[in-house]
Amino acid sequence: MKWTLEPRERAVYARYARLALPRHTSYPSVPVWDQRFSAAALRGHLAPLARDGAPVSVYVHVPFCERLCYFCACTREIVPPARRQRERPVRDYLDHLRREVDLYRRLRRTWSVAQLHFGGGSPTFLEPAELEELVGILREVFVLLPDAEFAVEIDPRHTTSAHLRTLAAAGVNRLSLGIQDFDVRVQTLVNRVQPYQLVRDVVAECRGLGFAALNFDLIYGLPAQTPGTMARTLEQVLALRPDRIAFYRLAVIPEMFRWQNRFAAEDLPDSDTLLELFLLAGATLTAAGYEFIGLDHFALPEEALARAYRHGTLRRNFQGMSTGAGLPILGLGPSAISQLPVCYAQNHKTSAEWALHLTQGWPIVRGIELDREDRARREVLQHLYCYGRVDLSQVAAAFGFEAETLFADEIARLDELVGDGLIDRDGNQWRLTEPLGRLLVRVVAAVFDRYLPPLAYRQGLPPHMASRVG
Repeated sequence: MKWTLEPRERAVYARYARLALPRHTSYPSVPVWDQRFSAAALRGHLAPLARDGAPVSVYVHVPFCERLCYFCACTREIVPPARRQRERPVRDYLDHLRREVDLYRRLRRTWSVAQLHFGGGSPTFLEPAELEELVGILREVFVLLPDAEFAVEIDPRHTTSAHLRTLAAAGVNRLSLGIQDFDVRVQTLVNRVQPYQLVRDVVAECRGLGFAALNFDLIYGLPAQTPGTMARTLEQVLALRPDRIAFYRLAVIPEMFRWQNRFAAEDLPDSDTLLELFLLAGATLTAAGYEFIGLDHFALPEEALARAYRHGTLRRNFQGMSTGAGLPILGLGPSAISQLPVCYAQNHKTSAEWALHLTQGWPIVRGIELDREDRARREVLQHLYCYGRVDLSQVAAAFGFEAETLFADEIARLDELVGDGLIDRDGNQWRLTEPLGRLLVRVVAAVFDRYLPPLAYRQGLPPHMASRVG
């Protein structure tokens, strides 16, 4: 894919980049989920999975952090050292997590697990002995398959040699490091200072302990970022050669994330600079041998994500791009989301609410059941986000529909986007253009979202409901 835009393409990009649209980490998106979705409904959808015994993916949310990063849009709880000693939140968390794991034990004595992921917050907020206990609680019910992926997000600032040895002994084979940016001024403005030398040493130790794969998370759109600072950060990233890179765009929504009000407007990159930052990253990473894996992910050719892209087993979910096509996801911990074949369910968000509702059963705050049309549209979005192309006839037929009937309105809207140069058509086969369509995939995806206003892909949503495209 080329990483430059012609003047006409830039004009089209500028028009759409100002729109606020969903990122579709799920379909339907979380804002339309229903708080009337019940624990009984979740249990009913889990029952056939328990009877079947097929492998699942398990996500464990560890909500704690010592300090707030001002870019953060995750569900997290800030626990300074003094509060940690006084209140012992980790002890309470582990005790309640055991209770939640036991709910799954009641459905099936053991579950086979193909993927296990600890996210947060910061899992390495837990002390090594606490991490060991967490793994022990899970293994009472969730049995890792021999070739399972066991991934953990780590904060380089608070990850010790003892943490890494504990994770290696537990069988962790993939680590994801929160990098964001290596520029000192940028780090200071977002309240996350971690020198390059510190990260370099952590990476060296990870490799010395034999972890199979390392991921880096980077963010563009942070205050004080420029093409010059980003070029230096990318140079340092390439010197460490992670296997996979997620290059996320900062979602600036101060109406939702009030700590973002700390950012001075003049420090934030404008729309033109945001585009240059992404094009710079794309050109730099692909020139260094990384493959572009849809939306905001890059991977080395033999990395699992790149192989999944080539083999057609790539999926988009709440963890970004994933290799777990077809795997149901069981979410444990505060705010965690379960993704089952025909429903989504989210746990209560705070530790206190999650713990309270665990005393009464499943700690569900909201969810949604998907009908046949929802599942067909979700599959369309998966093809667009993961591969940049979709055969509407093939997808519709898989769910018992005719494409010309189910997607009649959408096809008319797509024809408009053909004129703007976002997508090409060959019958009912559609392919995003490169690079413009791939950069604006969220615009094309919005066409198929039946929970949005029909013209959302042209007019956008209110800023507090979604993030800007560019």
